[in-house]
Amino acid sequence: MTIEYLFSAPKEDIPAGLDELSLPFKITPSEQHPFLALRDYFEAIRRFILIDQEKPLVRILKERFSNEIDFNSIEKILIRSEKHGVLYHLASVEILADDKRTRLAVSTAISEKSRAWLTHEYKTLKFLNRSRKLPYLPEVYFKREVACPPGKKKKETLSMFLGQWFEGYHEWHISVDQKDSRQKICIWDLKEGHRYASSEEAFEIFKQISKILTLYYDTIDFNQIYPWHHAAGDFIVKSGDRGIDVKLTTARKYQSIMDYFLKDAVNPMIALIYFFLNLSVKVRLDKLDGVEKMVWAGDFSVRAAVEGFFEALVEMERAGTYHLGKAEDLFALLKTFGREEIERLFQPLLDLYRKGDPEDYQTLRPNLESHVSQLYLVLQGVHLAGFPWGY
Repeated sequence: MTIEYLFSAPKEDIPAGLDELSLPFKITPSEQHPFLALRDYFEAIRRFILIDQEKPLVRILKERFSNEIDFNSIEKILIRSEKHGVLYHLASVEILADDKRTRLAVSTAISEKSRAWLTHEYKTLKFLNRSRKLPYLPEVYFKREVACPPGKKKKETLSMFLGQWFEGYHEWHISVDQKDSRQKICIWDLKEGHRYASSEEAFEIFKQISKILTLYYDTIDFNQIYPWHHAAGDFIVKSGDRGIDVKLTTARKYQSIMDYFLKDAVNPMIALIYFFLNLSVKVRLDKLDGVEKMVWAGDFSVRAAVEGFFEALVEMERAGTYHLGKAEDLFALLKTFGREEIERLFQPLLDLYRKGDPEDYQTLRPNLESHVSQLYLVLQGVHLAGFPWGY
């Protein structure tokens, strides 16, 4: 068995040579670790995936390949550094065994704050995959603490968990096409090259995001996947013969946000309406090209969010997880709201953004009036006439 260390790059991976492995390990994109090198990071991942005499890894391979496989069947392991974020570091582990291959994801946290987040995230993913049984979040397999480097006086504790890798899916962000200066959705395909989504694909991406988040909403205790953000690359996309398919890479928390602005007992329908209103604006917020200034998605995203929301409610109704009557009744109720009433309902959400996420607030506030008008028009049926409740 051979093990190779690589850096993910457009078109082709870059082998990690001796010079690269001796470079300082970055805690964040802008901060270097005082003593860990990249070699320490790669070797920590190697020890992690082979932990407990390789038994957890072999168990996963048996599930993916066959019960006949064992550790000696593994021919090669490729450990690929994929991304260094503010909280976590992401690597992929590609395993070749018995002429088959599979790919897994390793999330790593180093600071005390990020380790706490990673532990909570691991538990949240476990809970949601077990309780909701939906295909949009990655499966997670095991989590460990790894000393790095081992056997030395100066060492760091890394928290790691092994999870599912969504093969063929790519990060995306709002961008501006330099050819026509129009806002578009740029899909970050590292193998075939970045490309702009068509208007139909962009609509479908936003629609599926809205649908996914709604499917995980709990109409009884108001729990939802929150926080999430496009700027963090939380949603990834795959395009092919079957069209667009979207996955959600993580769930940091699963909680209700109603306590932030309503202290009394909450009516479940009111809670769902606030979830819907928040979803309609949150889905429009991203950073330009993922890293620059905060930007606001075009009006098409409002209709996409509304359609995705109600498609999810119809599915939940059929599955018995929507406990508030019929989805069509909620749509009829929302159609009775005037512009002024919708705008008043947004005020508590504005306070939530102002206190919790000032950068989002600064983008949302000047766009709210036009957003309310667009949402009102969609709900009145101008863009949603004949919604297929029986589809």
